[in-house]
Amino acid sequence: MALALECPKCGARHPLAGLPSARTFPCSQCGQKLMVHPNKGGFIFVYDRANGKVQNVWQLTKNINFVKGIDPKTGELIGRRDLSLGKADTPLCPAIAGGISWNSGAYSPKTQLYYKISQEWCMDITVIRTTPILEPMAQLNIGADFKLVAPPDGPARGRLDARDPVTGAKKWEINYKEPPLASILATGGNLLFVPDSEGVVHAYNAETGQELWSHGNGMGHNAGIISYMAGGKQYIAVPAGWGSLVSDEFAALWGEPFKSMAKNTGALFVFALKQ
Repeated sequence: MALALECPKCGARHPLAGLPSARTFPCSQCGQKLMVHPNKGGFIFVYDRANGKVQNVWQLTKNINFVKGIDPKTGELIGRRDLSLGKADTPLCPAIAGGISWNSGAYSPKTQLYYKISQEWCMDITVIRTTPILEPMAQLNIGADFKLVAPPDGPARGRLDARDPVTGAKKWEINYKEPPLASILATGGNLLFVPDSEGVVHAYNAETGQELWSHGNGMGHNAGIISYMAGGKQYIAVPAGWGSLVSDEFAALWGEPFKSMAKNTGALFVFALKQ
């Protein structure tokens, strides 16, 4: 999911400038209408919404070796790693599940920060010749055998970053034993909700990253999360339930609670916020 941003004109006060958490935009961003797009390879692309031209590319995922980098002005790959037939000498990073997955991040106009999950894992890979199966219907044909493994800098893990969406400057981070696979939510009340893979929903101060509250839902999360109003009260709704192409790899990497976590059940949890 891409994020659309509209920067104030140069010299103009931001609509939230009276708030302690508000910041000014550098003049290079003033008046621009931008789109921030997270890429599965672990990079964040920033485009001009008017013409689609690359304005910046910054790296979210730490463990990346499928390229040496990406040109922040053109978006062109630098030093792409092409694999030959046979087993690769070193693991490929990130793994096939991506340095960034489908789950959407969040942006807070109040803090002007972009919150996004990074997945730190790699894979042992052997490139093989395959014969595509096309009947009775086309089948998945990857052309390789692979196994998810830990990255060079430590154990496989997940991380939540709070960053400037345009420059990528980091304000704070929170590490998780496993990558959270659910979407995250920022609220106007300066809260950030993160449903993790072990089944715990965390609420953080969106400005500082301080954990304010948590609740165990008993099973992992890999869906969305929303906030809504009813009867003058604000609620947070998050579905819990485990099992997917990516989450099925968790048992081999981390063991429990994923080895015994049920995959044929689910529940919707709704929490009321204090007024």
